Amino acid sequence: MTINIGETIKSMRKDKNITQETLANFLGVSNQSISKWERNETYPDITMLPAIASFFGTSVDSLLGINKIEQERKIQHYCDEYSRLWSEHKPEEVTALMKQAVCEFPGDFDLLVKYLNCLTNANLNANRLLEVRNETQSIYDLIQEQCTTDSIRIWAKKIMCRYLSRLSVIDSSGVDITFAEKVLSGMPLMQNSRDIEAMYIYHNDTQKRQQACANGVAELLRLLGESLFRVYDEPEEYDENILECFIDLLKAVMPDEDYGKSFNHIIYVYGYLGVKKYLSGDEEEAIRCFEEEVRLAKAFDSLPEICVSTSPAVNGAIFEKTKTNLGTSKMQSRVKHLLTNRYPLSEAFKEKPVFKKLINSIEC
Repeated sequence: MTINIGETIKSMRKDKNITQETLANFLGVSNQSISKWERNETYPDITMLPAIASFFGTSVDSLLGINKIEQERKIQHYCDEYSRLWSEHKPEEVTALMKQAVCEFPGDFDLLVKYLNCLTNANLNANRLLEVRNETQSIYDLIQEQCTTDSIRIWAKKIMCRYLSRLSVIDSSGVDITFAEKVLSGMPLMQNSRDIEAMYIYHNDTQKRQQACANGVAELLRLLGESLFRVYDEPEEYDENILECFIDLLKAVMPDEDYGKSFNHIIYVYGYLGVKKYLSGDEEEAIRCFEEEVRLAKAFDSLPEICVSTSPAVNGAIFEKTKTNLGTSKMQSRVKHLLTNRYPLSEAFKEKPVFKKLINSIEC
């Protein structure tokens, strides 16, 4: 971090209503020297720092911004630990951590919105959802009223919208879906998102424009997958043709299998397609789909934490595993759970040698 001592001197001088001339006379330097310090053109000699600090009644550390540096270091540590614990699916630990963080830094809105996300996480039961209602509302209102960072305010709206939608199905909450719809109405349309707009602003920078388009395509495909998954509740309800079309689309756009943000979607779609084939009596094709599901899960688990796509339409798009809801957990473990416990497969089918061989190949 850059230490802007000149800005600190200027701020302290103005707070005390002291002129540059007065400070210059005290230190035995020219007015021009003070002016250059405050414009960060030059810096005071290190031997003068104690005298400057004494003049303003502060410490050399505060003058240099050491306290601010330490504060930002602590905040970054909290953010890093939040990402780690969230990706490792440790809701109790991450909630306790962020509660400590907002107690230490109550004015940091980035920490507040992360704590809000912890308070309303999807694993809470009905009683807990009701218990955190007042605290959730207070934090949300504070962010909307005082935070000036749009991305944080919109994230808070997203969190609150989903939280209210979950409360709406609890009879004793007194909340109906219109509460969530009111928050939803204040959120931007998909077409107004950062990823879409970034594709249009780089008129004279081909490299940045291509990067923005690659990121935009990757995000649009992810959103398409999310939309498909919200339509149905159970794997057997999916339309087989839609599943096959989605797979064909991802394979066409990303022939290098650099699926990035859509990796979990194509894995699950192969599983759901396998269920559809099984239910229609085509067990051979079902096994083929399940084998593809396992193969891709293994491919995902072997990816580095940060990947760069190479397929033409998404060339240069960056995928960070820890910044997704997949986190650092093994995809193979999830797939094994789906195949053995979640999918509507008969015990006779699960006892088939080819299926047992597939399950035994999964590394957990």
